[in-house]
Amino acid sequence: MSGRQNSMKRMSEDQVHHLRGRAEKKDPQAQYELAYYLASQHNAERHRKESLELLKSAAKRGHSLAQYALGNWYSRGIGVRKNYKTAFSYLQSAAKQGHPLAQYELADALERGEGVKKNLKQALKWYRKAADQNDADAQSELGRCYFYGIGVKRDYEDALRWYRKAAKAGNADAQYALGYCYETGRGVRPNKRVAALWYGKAAKQGDKYARVALKELRELG
Repeated sequence: MSGRQNSMKRMSEDQVHHLRGRAEKKDPQAQYELAYYLASQHNAERHRKESLELLKSAAKRGHSLAQYALGNWYSRGIGVRKNYKTAFSYLQSAAKQGHPLAQYELADALERGEGVKKNLKQALKWYRKAADQNDADAQSELGRCYFYGIGVKRDYEDALRWYRKAAKAGNADAQYALGYCYETGRGVRPNKRVAALWYGKAAKQGDKYARVALKELRELG
């Protein structure tokens, strides 16, 4: 989103005028883009109400990115009073349209019970949908679900498979978890050299637990 916002900051007055014209004709994509153009400006607070109304209008017309954005605004209290129930509703709408980030956030809400009754099996379902679209965070969380038996029977081999996918995509949590699997032999034959490799990758990304694990592994030889 930051790349989109940075490009929008450089829009000319004519481009903004054209975009606003499309938005006034209820073009949901234009409404979404105008909302984020306004949100990217230094005086964004002045335009918060307009941005919100633009996103709501686009979301009402089925625009999944607007629905996802509103889910985040309501869950985090950005320009609105925090409301997990409303956030869940918007995230669910976007997730059903196949938006992977919304699917991940929906799964997280279902696991935590934010805005909806806690449902671990449904959380697992949405983590899987996002993971199948190569969302590394969802892949890591799916690995965690299998590792600890959250919403599904514990299965270290499946946990390892999803951790590996996420780790290769650069997810630090999964890299640490994969290192732990190799160190302890969960779902795979123990291999301290490989464990150190993955701990090291996570540590380079600032994972403090990985740094400690790598240090202890080296001290034990």
